[in-house]
Amino acid sequence: MLSQKTRYAIRAMQHLADHFGEGPVQLAAIADTQNIPAKFLTVILSELTRAGLVESQRGRDGGYWLAIPPVDITYGDLIRHMRGSLALVPCASRYAHEKCKNCLEEGECRTRALLLDVRDRTAQILDGIRLSDPIMPVPAFIGDEA
Repeated sequence: MLSQKTRYAIRAMQHLADHFGEGPVQLAAIADTQNIPAKFLTVILSELTRAGLVESQRGRDGGYWLAIPPVDITYGDLIRHMRGSLALVPCASRYAHEKCKNCLEEGECRTRALLLDVRDRTAQILDGIRLSDPIMPVPAFIGDEA
């Protein structure tokens, strides 16, 4: 699952994408609209600034804005910046690979093979969706429909 920090980062970036080209967006406006604690949002936006995805300006007329157009930012890029990887286990990561402790040899592990496929398919989907792409909310799940 995605961490709360990553989910907040996605919502903050969606908010900035919605206001792209309009000038700085104040932190309080993002925090209030997206229901993100302001102190946590400050940390997240600082990380995104260091990653080159967001720029900021201090002062009364300051705020945050996307450093690059939303069409040039994919959800895969954003999640990798926040999480380090799209993989569910370290041995299936393409960019942050680590051997799993207490596991089979990688060449013999069918779980790793499965999760590599999941990681690749997830990357294909997330790398194909940009912050500029419209994403409409869907109704909440009701009950346990199977």
